[in-house]
Amino acid sequence: MLVSSGSKYFDTQWWKAALYSRWKDAATSFGFHPYEAKLTVNNIPFIFAVTTPLAKNWYAQTENDHSHELDALTAFGLQGAIVFECGGHHGRDCTVLAKIVGSEGRIVSFEPHPENIRVLRRNVELNHLQNVIAVNAAVGSKPGSLSIKSRSNAKVSHHGGIEVPVVTLDEWAETNGIWPDLIKIDVEGYEFEVLRGARRVLEKTPTLSVEVHCNIVGEFGATPEEIWKLIDVSKYDVWIQRHDGVAAEPLTGTTRLKGRPHLLFVPRHKRN
Repeated sequence: MLVSSGSKYFDTQWWKAALYSRWKDAATSFGFHPYEAKLTVNNIPFIFAVTTPLAKNWYAQTENDHSHELDALTAFGLQGAIVFECGGHHGRDCTVLAKIVGSEGRIVSFEPHPENIRVLRRNVELNHLQNVIAVNAAVGSKPGSLSIKSRSNAKVSHHGGIEVPVVTLDEWAETNGIWPDLIKIDVEGYEFEVLRGARRVLEKTPTLSVEVHCNIVGEFGATPEEIWKLIDVSKYDVWIQRHDGVAAEPLTGTTRLKGRPHLLFVPRHKRN
C-alpha cells in the first residue's frame, strides 16, 4: 500500500493519540455498564445516555465540561437558528445546540452509524427535545451509498464495513425546504466531500464550523488547503481553533493547516 508523506501513518502525534485512545477504551471497558448521566456543558445541563466505554471517555469524564468550539459558535448568536450537524455521533453537541437555539430554532443532525443514531435519538428523547430532526445517513458529494467502519466514529471505509445511505446537503435542503444558518461538520476526513455536495447551500452564506482532519483527508484525494478553494473566503471572517483545549482566534488570510483544527467561517454581515 502506498501512502503519502502527509498521511496520518507518518505522524507520531497521531500514533500516540490513537494508541492512548484504544488503551483508555480498553481500561474503561472493565466493569462498564451503560448508564444515564447528568452533565453540563458551557453551563447548559442535560441528561446523557452513556452507552459505551468510548462515550464515557469522550463525554462523561467530568460532569461539568467546557467546549471552546461551542463558545465560538454562540458568540455570533444562535437563538432561533437552523443548524445542520454533519456527524452527530451520540448527540451530545446536538442536545446542547438544541437547547441553545430554543423552540424557534432547529437542529438537523446527520449520523450514518445505526447504533449511534439510536443513541442520539435516545438522548433527544431523554431531554424532551422537540426541535431535532435525526437523519440516519452519511453526508457526501453525491447521493447513493458508501461503507463506514463499524467503530463508533463511523469513519468512511474503502475496505467494506456497514453500508449506509448518502445524502447531499443541497438535496436534503431542497427536498425538505429547510436551509441552514449554521453547518457544523465533523466527519473524520470526509469534510470536503460534504462541502462539495453543498454548493447551493453555500451560496446562501451560512456560518460554517469545519473540523479538518489534516492527516485523513488525503485518503479521499484531498489536501487540507483545498478548503480555501471550496469556501469563498471573501464572504467570511475566519477563526481557527488549533486544538480542543484552546479558544478560537481570528485568522488573517489562508494558512497551511496541520493536526485537527476547527475552522469557523462567520459571514461578514454578521460582524458585531
